[in-house]
Amino acid sequence: MKKLSTNKAIIINMSVMLIPFIFLCTCAFFYIKYEKESDFRDTMRRFTDNSAKSCVERPVDEMKLLLLSLSDNMKGDAIEKYLSSEYIDLNMVIPSIVDSTMFFSSALVSDVFENYKIYPEIKISPFAPSARPWYPHAGIKDEIIFSDPYETLKLDRSKEQSKLSVTVSMNIFDSHSQQVGNVAFDLDMKNMSRMLQEVSIPYDGRFEIASRSGVVVMYSNTDDVFKRTIPKSWLVKTTERYGSFVDEETGKIVYYRAYNNPGWIAYTSVNIATYTNTFESEYKLLALVILISSVFYFVVIALFRIYFKRLISLLYMSSNGLEVNSQVENFESLYEGMVQKHKHLKEVETLSVTDTLTQAGTRRKFEQDASDLHNKNIRFHLAIIDLDNFKQINDTFGHPVGDTVLKNVCRIGTRIMGDDYSIYRFGGEELVVIFPGITFKQSYELMDEWRNEVAERIWREESLKVTFSCGMVEADSEHGLDKMLEQADKLLYQAKKNGKNCIVADL
Repeated sequence: MKKLSTNKAIIINMSVMLIPFIFLCTCAFFYIKYEKESDFRDTMRRFTDNSAKSCVERPVDEMKLLLLSLSDNMKGDAIEKYLSSEYIDLNMVIPSIVDSTMFFSSALVSDVFENYKIYPEIKISPFAPSARPWYPHAGIKDEIIFSDPYETLKLDRSKEQSKLSVTVSMNIFDSHSQQVGNVAFDLDMKNMSRMLQEVSIPYDGRFEIASRSGVVVMYSNTDDVFKRTIPKSWLVKTTERYGSFVDEETGKIVYYRAYNNPGWIAYTSVNIATYTNTFESEYKLLALVILISSVFYFVVIALFRIYFKRLISLLYMSSNGLEVNSQVENFESLYEGMVQKHKHLKEVETLSVTDTLTQAGTRRKFEQDASDLHNKNIRFHLAIIDLDNFKQINDTFGHPVGDTVLKNVCRIGTRIMGDDYSIYRFGGEELVVIFPGITFKQSYELMDEWRNEVAERIWREESLKVTFSCGMVEADSEHGLDKMLEQADKLLYQAKKNGKNCIVADL
């Protein structure tokens, strides 16, 4: 049997462990692809269907009900009464329909003899209703016809710009199924398009309704109604009642729903770039996770390799009677020994940077922190305090009380300074504070608050009064830490001379 080296054994083991990770990443990739594509398709299909129903089917159904109701009221000679100016009540019916609905802008009633009446009332000469593009010549009862966009009559000859319109019409029959006339309404497509302004289109897409000829009849920007056209390639690809396609020429993914009457098509289009970005954001996140996991994995490999070799060396030394702790008999004891040693090192490290009495930083910790700030070019202010008459407190009340005073003064200062500014025990009853990132005035106010609270504190021991004096220096990039300490110490001495319980600052 061929022997494996330590490196090869590690590589084989870690490679086997990598297989599940690769499998999970592959599954995640295809899952994202499938879920995103499925979600996109479902969202676009539902939106197109729902928007088409609310913006086309429901208004069209209401129009059909109105026209069928009018057809029932115009049977026999009733249509002649609608055309006559004598029947005031009947003449108010159609104008009230035009005024009360958002769909219609005008109406026209005509009989088979080309007599007609337009609401709002206007006379056009010569004019024959049966010659208009919207007029249904096939005599089918109860059939409602929606016209394609057509050019309306130019009432103002001074305006050369043509105006397109869509008309819905229906032939009127008597009780003997003889055609007696026609009723037609011009649709107010701009007013109907305002419904689209409340529609929120997914994926920053565009929703529009066009005729079979490609003219846009409904769009959220009402100024574009009858002015924009759908690309011919879209019309060619609209072969079913509903479906979707990708148009590379316009860079769009298009979902549609088509109708027979009216002959309109609802289109929802999304930029291919937008569609691609929805995937890229997910793939970027997946790639970031894979990258971080890979880095972590290879770090683990490196650490495992190092510690595995170390463990083998320890086991080898132990088995050969070399200088190893005699208590290391197995993996558990080896691990326990390492934990205890680490714990001991942490305790030693903590003792080296934390004062056991006050829990403030030690002088060594102060020098480390100040040096770090200096190396990072971070300016800071420095304050040094000394408890007033501390020797007298110790002599009068005893050293335990002195220790309690020192601990409570530090506790008050720590609470005022918070986590941003550290307090260090510089030696004996001297404490030092460094203030990075704030103004000298702000640091002075914090020290003065500390001084006032200590001076106003009532102690358990009667006649015990505690105060401190302080010297503060402002950050000076030209001088090092020793110079700042020397200057602060001089100011502290000056505070003592000034009567104690005060702060002398280098302003």
